Amino acid sequence: MKGLNILVVDDEVPFTELIKAVLKNAGHSVDVVYDGGDALAKLTAMPEHYHILITDHSMRKVSGLELLVHLPVNSFKGRIIVLSGYLTLELDAKYRALGVDKIMGKPFAAVSLCQAIEELRAATTT
Repeated sequence: MKGLNILVVDDEVPFTELIKAVLKNAGHSVDVVYDGGDALAKLTAMPEHYHILITDHSMRKVSGLELLVHLPVNSFKGRIIVLSGYLTLELDAKYRALGVDKIMGKPFAAVSLCQAIEELRAATTT
């Protein structure tokens, strides 16, 4: 099965390196940016390229929530996973209202992230 193009957005470099290694090992192509603003630029420039966006909530410049609020709905058709250790019930509800496909807490098991991606792949192809 062909790997997916995945964009990872998180300002914690060790965390992004871990996710990148796990997902590349699972056969996916992974790009990493460290801020929601940089992710927005990539997704706006190449909206069809990425199948899945994985974003943290708490980042220094542009949060994951701000990224999704400003993401042009008509351009990015991929699936969205929020990975964060800092979500209140209110933030969780805001993300769900924006159409996030999956919300996962940090820390997480690598196998859980891979399973979530496979579930989203299956939902996309059915």
